[in-house]
Amino acid sequence: MTAGIVAITVPNSDRELPELAAWLRGEDELRGRVQVFDAVVVGVSSKSAGVFCRSLCAWLTRGAGSVSLKVKRSGAAEELELDCGAASDADQVLGAVRGFLDKA
Repeated sequence: MTAGIVAITVPNSDRELPELAAWLRGEDELRGRVQVFDAVVVGVSSKSAGVFCRSLCAWLTRGAGSVSLKVKRSGAAEELELDCGAASDADQVLGAVRGFLDKA
């Protein structure tokens, strides 16, 4: 199980970032792993990626618009960049994040 971080940016960051961070902190598996800087930064593993993606997509159904994700694996230089704009993107985003985190 590989760990990494996800940095989430949103268009209206002044209002949306604190709301998204609070939303993600409501998940037991993500609590203590969410921080807010100029993006919401979440520590994830391939195991917690499912909770993260489902929670993010549920937040998007509230009319939040779209988000951009940058995923970085621990100890690796490469990054995965994704855009997510609808809850229907959940399976695709989850597959991409898990696949990237598990890539050796």
